[in-house]
Amino acid sequence: MSKPGQIQRLMFLFALAGLAAVTADFACLDDVCAPEEKAAAFRVMDEVMPNRIRTLNEGLLASGVGLTPEQKVRLKSDGQIFGAVTLTRPIKHPNGAIEMPRGWLPEIPEGHPWRLKLTPAHEAFYSYVEERIIKSKLFDPQNPEHMKAVEAYLEKANSARPEFVGWTYAGGRTECPKKKKDAGVGDGGPLEPDAL
Repeated sequence: MSKPGQIQRLMFLFALAGLAAVTADFACLDDVCAPEEKAAAFRVMDEVMPNRIRTLNEGLLASGVGLTPEQKVRLKSDGQIFGAVTLTRPIKHPNGAIEMPRGWLPEIPEGHPWRLKLTPAHEAFYSYVEERIIKSKLFDPQNPEHMKAVEAYLEKANSARPEFVGWTYAGGRTECPKKKKDAGVGDGGPLEPDAL
């Protein structure tokens, strides 16, 4: 028969093992995961410019479409003519209206940090600029807010610490690497303050 001290030590060891297992699971909960950091995809304005928004004229040229006389009159009076171009990326009409292909940008979930009015002081700012402005081909060099945002992004990209937190559309922060590995999932994908 075992001594009472040995049983207590054995119970203590089981308790520690259980605590370690619970702690490991807790560390990968969505709300507890430390966000992953990523390096900026763009480092200079020359890399950003191919992602700038196209004008209506550029869209017409790229699609090989010409406007009918009626469309030209409507464009002159309204400053826009949606549906004249088969969209492969967003275009900006003369009056500043933006036309995008259906489903071009995923909706930002409720409570997501991208729904806030972001500044370079916010950790979500840089992923927002990269995903929602540059990679989405919405960067408008004529928009002073876009220029300030992209300049701040490039300054961060060329700083001593160019990494920033990677946010996603689906679940907020990128998931724990352990959780992704356990689930057999590959690398997480990307994640607007409306003012930008």
